[in-house]
Amino acid sequence: MPEEHLHSNSPLPVDRETSVPLAEILFPEDIQKDRPLFEDDVANALDTIVEEWAILGGPSPIGIDPPMSCLVHGEPGTGKTHVALWLTRELGLPVVAARLDGLVSSFLGTTARNIGNLFDFANRHHCVLLLDEFDAIAKLRDDPQEVGEIKRVVNALLQNLDSRSRVGLTIGVTNHERLLDPAVWRRFEVQLEIPAPGFKVRVELARHFLAPAEVPASHVRLIAWVTNGRTGAEIELLARAYKMALLMDEEGRADVVRILRNFGIRNSARVDSERNRVLTVGFQGLVHALRNDHDLGFTIADIAEVTGKDKSTVSRKLRKPLAAGDGDNGNG
Repeated sequence: MPEEHLHSNSPLPVDRETSVPLAEILFPEDIQKDRPLFEDDVANALDTIVEEWAILGGPSPIGIDPPMSCLVHGEPGTGKTHVALWLTRELGLPVVAARLDGLVSSFLGTTARNIGNLFDFANRHHCVLLLDEFDAIAKLRDDPQEVGEIKRVVNALLQNLDSRSRVGLTIGVTNHERLLDPAVWRRFEVQLEIPAPGFKVRVELARHFLAPAEVPASHVRLIAWVTNGRTGAEIELLARAYKMALLMDEEGRADVVRILRNFGIRNSARVDSERNRVLTVGFQGLVHALRNDHDLGFTIADIAEVTGKDKSTVSRKLRKPLAAGDGDNGNG
């Protein structure tokens, strides 16, 4: 990697027409310390990248290099930018993070020139180049909705990715991987998809976002359960709603079922529709659904805790068969 090191006063490249900087600099101490919470296979892949860089320390003169490019893709809110920044912190390298407001220009040919200037700057320094919202400059060149300018932009991008391939680590982040030109995909050695979190990870995310509030484990698991198929960003919003309810309650106690019902009404797309329906079918259907769900693994005591009823009431409802309209087993 280049020997020139970045400093807080290093002059940044700018757009000639607007003087807007093409990037911002982030140093390891500026980046969030928390390790991203993901499924084991994703976490292992991230650890492997870090270990390879730790062993090799950058491009090798004998041709054994760590990954020099990584494309992080997935649905919005899954933590892709967090992944990219956490990786750079683990590597102990500063980040040259592209600023789209400076990079993309309405002037003919300016965007392609800005891309060249950004890469030239990154190639002179010991750093990671981060291209967030990468699809904005890497779209399909045969898209009939785009004018000829996008072809010039993507061609410039490809040339610069090639020139950087043995200089330093480049990370692209996108929510719209289907928009990327196939030639752009081929430039990335690692193509890491960040999926929506599974139940165990959602439990950990809920616990993380609910801190520092003291929340019963059954409440945490119920929040994770109702956000099936959703992202960490949506779990964070629900955790905030829960903590707000704690603040508003004079006794500092949360009616978690009521909170989840209200959140589901206000944010229907942010919770699992079937599990949200279970919360509204009535007490008889709810206790059966919670007791029979394999993910939750609720005991009678857990159900009593989340519903605010005593255990004998819950036991009595569980002994009574479900009637038509009371709901199903809630496995969704």
